[in-house]
Amino acid sequence: MTAARGPLRPLYAQASGSPIRAMLALAGREGMVSLAGGHPDPALLPAEWLRESLLEVAGQLQGRNLQYGATEGLPALREASAAVLRQRGLAARAEDVLITTGSQQAIDLLARVLVEPGEGVAVESFNYPAALQAFRFAGASLVEVPTDAQGMDVEKLEALLRAESPRVLYVVPNFANPTGAVMPLARRLRLLELAAQYGVTLIEDDPYGELWFDTAPPPSLAQLNQQAGSPAQVAYMTSYSKVVAPALRLGVLLAPADIARGVVLAKQAADVHSGSLEQLTLTAMLASGRLASHLDMLRPAYAAKGDTLDQALRTHCGGLLEFDKPRGGMFIWAKLPSSMPLLSTQSWVDFGLANQVLVVPGAAFSISGAAQPWLRLSFANPAHQALRQGAERLGRGLRELAAQATKAAANN
Repeated sequence: MTAARGPLRPLYAQASGSPIRAMLALAGREGMVSLAGGHPDPALLPAEWLRESLLEVAGQLQGRNLQYGATEGLPALREASAAVLRQRGLAARAEDVLITTGSQQAIDLLARVLVEPGEGVAVESFNYPAALQAFRFAGASLVEVPTDAQGMDVEKLEALLRAESPRVLYVVPNFANPTGAVMPLARRLRLLELAAQYGVTLIEDDPYGELWFDTAPPPSLAQLNQQAGSPAQVAYMTSYSKVVAPALRLGVLLAPADIARGVVLAKQAADVHSGSLEQLTLTAMLASGRLASHLDMLRPAYAAKGDTLDQALRTHCGGLLEFDKPRGGMFIWAKLPSSMPLLSTQSWVDFGLANQVLVVPGAAFSISGAAQPWLRLSFANPAHQALRQGAERLGRGLRELAAQATKAAANN
């Protein structure tokens, strides 16, 4: 007789899926406008550049290109990625760089390598859900750090470091998901001081830093740390998904040698290495020298889309939402008035179906998952007219919610 299989580990059995990805199934419905997913605009993805590079790679394929590769990544792509990081001000050699299957895998591997079950990981109050999930699956205890319009409140962090002693701190300093906040230089420097003082390893996630509109963000934590010769440990990651194409599923990790060694071992167990054909294609794309001009096209294009949604929200949602004009990235983080009822995530799904506009509620980004007076609105994917339609539908739906709340208050 075959023994009964045991149950899933509690962390997996009790975990909820990403509400953002769940909404993707609704985004394709006819007539639906989705302000939910943080996806690039398909019209801005470099199909021709990618096609040319694929043809170049296909024409040079030999048996050796189809073999297993190094876990760390193909040498040519590691060199090309090191050059990209050097353009961002980082001291990076090819041998320092690891290629991962998107930056999402880098988060997952770092969580496995750096976090023991029960240890603390400090995160901002509102955060990228898949990162929170990765830390939870590693058995981490999440330590919430308050945030404001400039990102993580570093001055409030020190008390948490003393009281909770987290081993790791995860932060997105540039145009954060979901808040769009940019951490000022002074806060970055103070964060590095605290990390060195309390022995906290910083995981710096930088998928949006190149998508600035008017002014580039301050230097990365990793760059500042290198320049200062600080003893702080900083693992820096970035992704090609937002600046080239998500379909390639390739990211870059630059980490201290001992951490990088652990990540390589964890990646060997996870997937052996990232896809070689994708790596060859991206290597050819970067060798063409077109990344800089592509970014020069992306920045004003996304800035114009951010402006379109900003203006449409001010027209159709005046008095119903508070938000700042986006300075980069892909998101507007909007606060509902205190008079508005706090709705569950499912209620916002129902709202989206009723009004044909999808938004992601703040609960999806919070540690507790409790209802929040916040909405994340992405301007990156929809066309300009769809952004205007989405804002109009959102405003109409919010006015109905506000009227219902007023009526309920009057009856009580």
